[in-house]
Amino acid sequence: MNRRLQAIENMIRPGIGMIDVGTDHGYLPVSLALHGYPGALFAADIGQGPLSAARRSAEAAGLENRIVFQLCDGLSLCDPDSVDTIVIAGMGGDTICGILDRAEWCMNPRYQLILQPMTRAEVLRYWLVNNEFIIEDERLVADGEEIYAVLSARYGGAMRLTDAELYTGAFSMLEQEPLWPAFLAKQLVRFRKLLRGLRQSGREPGRLQLAERIEQELEKERAKHANGTGNL
Repeated sequence: MNRRLQAIENMIRPGIGMIDVGTDHGYLPVSLALHGYPGALFAADIGQGPLSAARRSAEAAGLENRIVFQLCDGLSLCDPDSVDTIVIAGMGGDTICGILDRAEWCMNPRYQLILQPMTRAEVLRYWLVNNEFIIEDERLVADGEEIYAVLSARYGGAMRLTDAELYTGAFSMLEQEPLWPAFLAKQLVRFRKLLRGLRQSGREPGRLQLAERIEQELEKERAKHANGTGNL
């Protein structure tokens, strides 16, 4: 498995069942089965091609009878009583939000949501905190030249994030991650590029003010670690 999937597997706790939404080649449920996960395992995908690839992965490992394969959109075929862990990975944050919106039964503290957005992670964090989910854990993982976040969230509570933390994750949760300084640097490059464009255009003053505030928050956090006052 790649580093992203390994990070996801490391966050999964033993339980009654796990569903991998957008399973692609099925590497995650196959690996869980090989490592002794005790509960039911479900592999779901909207495409017949990826689901067939997942079946082949299971067959190659002799696990075709251990995993249930579901051809469906998101969680539409998932029995809420059969799982307590929901993994949605490898897609945009807005797409993940749509899947969760269509499965309101996920809004129950019995479910651990492990989410790995490839893009628009800020949209996902905004959706979570505004729908009474708590982000219990967040980790950073490098895959190629990119750094991605893996989130573990659970319904039932209040959580606040600053404007900058919507883009990075909670500073206090991530500042001990080895990749945190590099991730902060990438975000600063992103927002400084955005600020140049907004200042040159002279339009969208509200968006400019928001971007300036986020850049200031990120720079303050970067300087804290550069001066040796962070927790790294």
